[in-house]
Amino acid sequence: MQLEFARGDSYERGFILKDATTKQPILTEWDEVYFTVKKLSTDHDFLFQKRMTTGGIVYDGEGHYTLFILPSDTNSMAFGEYDCDIELKKDNYKRTFYGTLRLMKEVTHAYNE
Repeated sequence: MQLEFARGDSYERGFILKDATTKQPILTEWDEVYFTVKKLSTDHDFLFQKRMTTGGIVYDGEGHYTLFILPSDTNSMAFGEYDCDIELKKDNYKRTFYGTLRLMKEVTHAYNE
């Protein structure tokens, strides 16, 4: 999973969970879905996190989810690469998908708006 956008911009990303064998959408409704960003995966504290239960991730049905990143989530972060993951939880089952978030340069910063 690779995410790339200008720092301080709004960003939406849809994703569909599919069965590896059948390639069909997994229709399970998860108890919680997390999207977590850290400078390095080994860091203790995250820089920002989105959760389905707080509205940062929305279940659209048919195995489709949408992640919503707000300008305020990345305004104070440096340009460059960050580690991120999407974690799904239901009962005692947990599944994690690892990725990279790249914040690209911007010229109109939040303090210029």
